Amino acid sequence: MQEPILLVEDDHILQLSLTTMLRRDGYAVDTARNVTEARLAILARRPRIILLDLGLPDGSGFDILNWLAMEPDRPLIIVTTANDSPKAALEALALGAFDYLTKPINHETLRHTLRRAVSYDQLRLQVREYERLKTEVDEARVTVRTAAHHISQTLTVIMGEAQLVREEVTDMSLRASLDRIVRMAEDAAQMIATLRAIRLFAPRESGVDSPSQAAHE
Repeated sequence: MQEPILLVEDDHILQLSLTTMLRRDGYAVDTARNVTEARLAILARRPRIILLDLGLPDGSGFDILNWLAMEPDRPLIIVTTANDSPKAALEALALGAFDYLTKPINHETLRHTLRRAVSYDQLRLQVREYERLKTEVDEARVTVRTAAHHISQTLTVIMGEAQLVREEVTDMSLRASLDRIVRMAEDAAQMIATLRAIRLFAPRESGVDSPSQAAHE
């Protein structure tokens, strides 16, 4: 699957050169030449990575960075600019830019930066999927634990009532039936107790590192 990239660059020649290189490298590239086109492309295409020029005809790349700053699933943004000012780089990184490249852009440096961005994005997706599955498992455990509690209470009532009734009846076949009910209820209660003993119904313990934990080690 091709990694979707949005190239935001107002210089026609540079845009054409980078688009050609990226497509040859196997990326799916969309282009925009200004802030307005970039916003429309982001909403329509949902790119995973953006190559963002800071100097645009109708505004600044900082407008895009600010716009996406609070998005929980925002694309990874690689800023490209002719401005090599440390202040601009720090400001872009503070707004969430993944990296900062100065023009003229070295193609090999860009390729390396994109490979890092793709790997990081894939890890982000894996972490998000892990968290989603963990939430589902935890919710299922709560549901099962609640159901087990209610079943245990019901079995206790059944065993108690059956034993009381057995003491009152004299019919042997009926007493035998009540004994079977008590034994079955006891077996079921024992099974639930066994499952509790192996902590099947217990909240999940953090014995295994999540992808996000592993990534920081």
